[in-house]
Amino acid sequence: MSADVGFSKGLAGVVADETSISQVQGDAGRLIYRGVPIEELAENATFEEVTHFLLRGELPSESGLEATRKALLDGRSLPQHVESLIDSAGKSAHPMKVLQAATAALSFSEGVVDLKDKEGNINAALKLTAQVATAVARFSRRRRGLEPVAPDPSLSHAENFLYMIHGEKPNKEEARTFDVALILHMDHDFNASTFAGRVIASTEAGLISSVSGAVGALSGPLHGGANERVLQMADEIGDPAKAKEWVLDALKNKKKVMGFGHRVYRTMDPRAKVLRSMLEKTVAQKSDTATYEILLTVHDTMIEQLSAKQKDYIWPNVDFWSGSLYRLMNLESIDYTPIFAVARVVGWCSHIVEMWQDNRIYRPAAKYVGPESAQFPGLQKRSS
Repeated sequence: MSADVGFSKGLAGVVADETSISQVQGDAGRLIYRGVPIEELAENATFEEVTHFLLRGELPSESGLEATRKALLDGRSLPQHVESLIDSAGKSAHPMKVLQAATAALSFSEGVVDLKDKEGNINAALKLTAQVATAVARFSRRRRGLEPVAPDPSLSHAENFLYMIHGEKPNKEEARTFDVALILHMDHDFNASTFAGRVIASTEAGLISSVSGAVGALSGPLHGGANERVLQMADEIGDPAKAKEWVLDALKNKKKVMGFGHRVYRTMDPRAKVLRSMLEKTVAQKSDTATYEILLTVHDTMIEQLSAKQKDYIWPNVDFWSGSLYRLMNLESIDYTPIFAVARVVGWCSHIVEMWQDNRIYRPAAKYVGPESAQFPGLQKRSS
């Protein structure tokens, strides 16, 4: 078979496998988790419910939800060697590098994969989900010169993470906002990090080892680091009064405006709609809203300029609003991508558990563009 058959740079449009976990309907601007629109889950569900739903493929009963909550709660502690690894990382280390190393260290006790042990694999996924949150919060505290905060068993997953970050319990509104933000970031079909995790897991490497690879993929600025770069853009603009001029100059000079456009969506990212709604409610309760005002002007100017020039234009994605929301929650921008991982670990694990039910190692073909025939002269005969 010719290697040209099915060739697509970056695998754009290539169907690599099946999944029932989530689907991005790019033309319609729709995202569903197991058939349920993301907006409905954001309105009615909790992190724990959606975690159960994605991993098990069914909505939890009261007893099932309680079991999932307990598994997440019981899994929050980190082994001593992982705590030591995190604590030994220099403050200048990027948190995603530390998280990848910490996740790899969690795999030290990981045994041989049993593809048929679905329940055991789900339990491992729940424990890892809890541990990733603790690891991210621990290094955030260490980086800021603060002592780590132990998990609080009385708090939900979202509440506990904010508590471990800030050292004080969040109010109910803030906790719910963060809970929804985690739900929105849980899964997004075959994005780069999920695909990376699936490729590793297809070799029957362990679940934790596979997730470590997914963390590495998420760390790239073209994937998980976008919301951090949106904040860098806002800080570069500096003043809401300068935002429109900045956008006009960026468009004139073909400079990228961060947080706009998506590889799949051809209309508004549905997650961005939900986040913007939550952001507006949060802004109403805050005094320092400069970042939001800058981004709002950037947004309105982009839509105004692009709609005047073309019928199909790029829309803001989830990263455009999430950074501003997190800043209002006193979360530092360097922690935004690790927070992405706190949510996305559920999706990574769900894909791995699903794939292992009918596993086949990924082995795509390559389009070879080198010479068909070449000579190998001896060293003495090669030109210097």
